[in-house]
Amino acid sequence: MSTTELDGKTAVVTGAGGQIGGGIARELARAGSDVVLADVDVLDTAYNQQGSEDVHGAETAHALADEIETMGRRSMVVECDVTKADQVESMVDRTVEEFGALDVMVNNAGIITLSPVEELDEAEWDSVMDVNVKGVYLCAKASIPELRKSTGTMINTASIAGEIGAAGLGHYVASKHAVMGLTKCLALELAPDDVTVNAICPGIVNTPMWEKVLTPAMEGSYDEIIGDVIPLGRDQTPEDMGRLAVYFATNRNVTGEAVKVDGGITQNVI
Repeated sequence: MSTTELDGKTAVVTGAGGQIGGGIARELARAGSDVVLADVDVLDTAYNQQGSEDVHGAETAHALADEIETMGRRSMVVECDVTKADQVESMVDRTVEEFGALDVMVNNAGIITLSPVEELDEAEWDSVMDVNVKGVYLCAKASIPELRKSTGTMINTASIAGEIGAAGLGHYVASKHAVMGLTKCLALELAPDDVTVNAICPGIVNTPMWEKVLTPAMEGSYDEIIGDVIPLGRDQTPEDMGRLAVYFATNRNVTGEAVKVDGGITQNVI
């Protein structure tokens, strides 16, 4: 694969301070894109996999920006809570002011908590849905005018949870099903403008989601879970997700798709 497929392009990645967001940003940079890294240090709720309002996302993104610039690409960090329309609009405006265009919009920010529906707090439901669904909607809405100008691409991070159910994750599963549906609708709405819209569906990636929420709730260690549920016998990586993002950003005839990067998990559920 050429390392300059996206030369002259500008990408925005939300949730860039996380492992998956970071992997996507790195691979887009390796493919030639300048990258705007959007994240937030403090949330207005502790309902997320960190269990705290302090998530240090923008702080981590600054270190990633330095790394991207060593690749010879430009990078900028924007503190942005994707649930706040004014912050999202400012993120897009600052991107265009600094880089001249927006070509690749990656709606990656997401959170998870674990609770059966009967015990699920309304505020917990709202928090997960706000970040995972409303955040994609707000970022899509704000970026569409610029993507039309650049005939660009939108990439949404969904999940294998967008296709299957999981006890204790009703709110998260519902949010990812929503992202999958929104992706398909956006693909149809933007096809006349030659803008593609697709979704990445990660399987098991060694992130705080698995470290802090899912592994403690399951029997066995992380490595045992990998061996039990993934046919290929290994977990997935942030770079896997980034390479798929590059594919979506460079293939002009793929739209409305949700591609699983899960080592075969969803073929092994029955």
